[in-house]
Amino acid sequence: RAVSAMPRVEEEPQPAHEPEETRAVFDIAVARMRGQGRPAHQVWLPPLDVPNSMDQLLGDLTVDPRLGLVSQRWRDRGAYVFPMGIVDRPLEQRREIFTLHLGGAAGHVAVVGGPRTGRSTFLRSLVASIALTTTPLETQFYILDFGGGTFTPFAGLPHVAGVANRNEPDIVRRTVAEISSIIDRREAYFRASGIDSIETYRRRRAEGRADDGYGDIFLVVDGWPTIRAEFDELEHAISGIAGRGLTFGIHVVITTSRWMDFRMQIRDMLGTRVELGLGDPGDSEIDRKLAANVPKGRPGRGITTTKHHFLAGIPRVDGSGSVEDLGEGVDDLVARVSAAWTGPPGPKLRLLPEQISLETIRAQAGPDDRRVLLGINESNLEPVGVDVTEESHLYLFGDTDSGKSSMLRAYSSEIARLYTPAQAKLFVVDYRRALLGELPQDHVAEYMTTEEQVTAEIEGLTAFLRTRLPGPDVTPEQLRARSWWSGSEAFILVDDYDLVVTSAGSPLRPLVPLLAQAADVGLHLVVTRRAGGASRASYEPVLQALRDLATPGIMLSSPPDEGALIGTVKGSLQPAGRGRLVTRDEGNQVVQLAWLPAQHG
Repeated sequence: RAVSAMPRVEEEPQPAHEPEETRAVFDIAVARMRGQGRPAHQVWLPPLDVPNSMDQLLGDLTVDPRLGLVSQRWRDRGAYVFPMGIVDRPLEQRREIFTLHLGGAAGHVAVVGGPRTGRSTFLRSLVASIALTTTPLETQFYILDFGGGTFTPFAGLPHVAGVANRNEPDIVRRTVAEISSIIDRREAYFRASGIDSIETYRRRRAEGRADDGYGDIFLVVDGWPTIRAEFDELEHAISGIAGRGLTFGIHVVITTSRWMDFRMQIRDMLGTRVELGLGDPGDSEIDRKLAANVPKGRPGRGITTTKHHFLAGIPRVDGSGSVEDLGEGVDDLVARVSAAWTGPPGPKLRLLPEQISLETIRAQAGPDDRRVLLGINESNLEPVGVDVTEESHLYLFGDTDSGKSSMLRAYSSEIARLYTPAQAKLFVVDYRRALLGELPQDHVAEYMTTEEQVTAEIEGLTAFLRTRLPGPDVTPEQLRARSWWSGSEAFILVDDYDLVVTSAGSPLRPLVPLLAQAADVGLHLVVTRRAGGASRASYEPVLQALRDLATPGIMLSSPPDEGALIGTVKGSLQPAGRGRLVTRDEGNQVVQLAWLPAQHG
């Protein structure tokens, strides 16, 4: 059966249900405009929290086959300008590189900040910035590290001549003495070469027309209070370096916790001043109110002399701003700089040897030196000695095994070098017999080991020497030439004088009236004594006479509680043979005495 087809009716689609718009028209407009067009100028920049690494500050570190790892852009600026961090200028709504300009009158740097504010890290960043801008032949660093050993890894940097800490007093003193001697030598070199300024020297050195072996030198002192407390004798020396240094390219960089730690003598010479967070903002020399706004617990934050906040960079070149692993970053910096430098190494700190032979010193002095050579000094590592025609006597204090008997062996050997047996005789007082068989036998007139021997011999020798005193008939010409008598010089060597003096007195006392006229009668007295108890015995007649005559004295290793025994010099613990020589002409100088080994063990 046929079924009729019904027409199909299509249903109209129902409109989708749209959520009701609840946002304000302004919010809708903002959403539509987000991400469109150029961003608006940011008025307030984010806080200074994450420090920049040195490669971020320098911007173009590359390895140059001639210059090593270097930033050519900053190197081309010249005049010793170095990036140190980021400085915030809020009124100008911008930030810029915080730089130090050390090429002119502001070449000395003071970094002041409270504990844990980043003083040592700032200095390490400064050393790194300079090392990444100049070569080891252009800049050298001498570092006194009193900040806990933070500079120890920098000893491997080719720019660093030496690092010394508070546990190495000899190296600390040697470092300061070395720089003082460099200034003296450079002053003479400038005069001889017609160089009128350090700028002229830098230019001629770059052209290969001048070179004294050194470039610009930075003395870095991390912890000035340690100098004042433990090395007070060096404070005046460093102040002198600061006063003369800039003329000859020597810079001083110092950290401390308070501005008041600097005496006015050196304070006025520190032209570049960096102030980190202070323990007391009232101590600020820049701006007390601004110093109070330096955030606590943010190492590296501080204020510049232009009264702007800054954040110092950190010494690493791996692009990281982390301080948690800064030690590894410093090691990486040192390794990369060292590996990139293929030129000759820069000059290194010369140290006093712990032992130097008498023959070596004689070779340095030359055959024409008529002094009794005693050793080498710390300042120039040059031979030192005494002219017995001008300084007749010598006395020495030292503990056991400090080198007293060795000095007498070397002294007697020098007498044998300068005088024949007919010209000089040795009278030896040695109760312990430490010198028996160790002296030039042809020169030994008497070897005395008991009080009876000493008393009898000294009385007879004194009577004989009195016959040499000039009488009223001696002419001025004879006095000048000392020609009214003939015979040998008398050298009296006394080892362990503390054993010679007894409660009854000293058997050497008859010599006291002749000590002042020793040059006229040919008398020479050399005395060594144990340092223990020396302060109580310093007014014993013989020692007192030597002190009154300003006789040269040597202070070897000895306890400091004995006080000043020679001039103002107090004892200190030293290696064997190391001590201080005090003379009228040269003052107080550290020396290493000549070593002459014993012939019989």
